[in-house]
Amino acid sequence: MKNTLNSIFCFAFVSFFSVLSAQGSLQYNQAKIVTDQLQTVPANKVWKITAIYGKDEVCRQVVPLFGSNWWSKALVSGFRLNNVEILSFRKFLTQTMYNNSNTCTSNGQSSYDFSPLNFESDPNILPIWVPAGATVQTVGPNIFLSAIEFNIIP
Repeated sequence: MKNTLNSIFCFAFVSFFSVLSAQGSLQYNQAKIVTDQLQTVPANKVWKITAIYGKDEVCRQVVPLFGSNWWSKALVSGFRLNNVEILSFRKFLTQTMYNNSNTCTSNGQSSYDFSPLNFESDPNILPIWVPAGATVQTVGPNIFLSAIEFNIIP
């Protein structure tokens, strides 16, 4: 029984200090605000995106359908990570679809109920860690991200 307790204590002790040393390789550098201007995480840095603020009205693709691309106006909140869009909120503002018009101007219009495509804010997308060399930008000018930049200590 004593050997088992000693083994458990040693394992817990080593595990605890392993976690501390893993955390010790990052050093706080600065707080960052990320906007719709493309930014790249510098070499030997890592960003922790902690919050997203704001929403923006944009023209969004609804669905490619029968060889056409259908677009509609939407209110969104989100960002692009390495040019992959990560949305935390989307609500279509109109029921009008614009055929092959990513500016949402008349070019063959149709009507459809988009409510199944709407979603409320998703609290599970943040925080997100972003490595050096990755690109980040918000999906609109009225949206910004709060991020913390850390130095990677070798």
